[in-house]
Amino acid sequence: MSRQTALLATVALLALAAGIGASIWHRLPGTPESGVADALLQISMPDLHNQSQTLGQYRGKVLIVNFWATWCPPCREEIPHFVETQERLTGENVQFVGIALDNPKDVAGFVREFAVNYPVLIGGINESEKMRALGNSTGGLPYTLIYDRRGQLKEKIIGGLDKSRLELLLAPLI
Repeated sequence: MSRQTALLATVALLALAAGIGASIWHRLPGTPESGVADALLQISMPDLHNQSQTLGQYRGKVLIVNFWATWCPPCREEIPHFVETQERLTGENVQFVGIALDNPKDVAGFVREFAVNYPVLIGGINESEKMRALGNSTGGLPYTLIYDRRGQLKEKIIGGLDKSRLELLLAPLI
């Protein structure tokens, strides 16, 4: 084997090892990908009873976090699917959480009208910035994040989520 061929083979093996190492590193706790999940789980907001809640209480579950508003037509379309899915998956370690970027009084009326059966937190102006930091660069609603039981981000969806797509995204995680 020539010196040039040996050098190329060595460089190729080093590149392969670096790629494998980077792939493993991105899946370890404390790395950037898990840092986003950790940041999400530390978010604290008031619920409809003005009690501070953190998303960390749902650690170990498939977590669907939905940023929404009462005035948002696609939000109004998808939430009944979320309610139905939360009911159907009771006992499967799946938890929907709504983060309403809206007035608490309007949110409370909406929750009653739509019989929302999962926690709804009240976000303020700063939650729009948190939403952007979590990958929604447009700031559009609805915005849904789906995490597996290990806290790994699996999906980011800007815009409405219909029932069939929701089922397809959740099936491998349950």
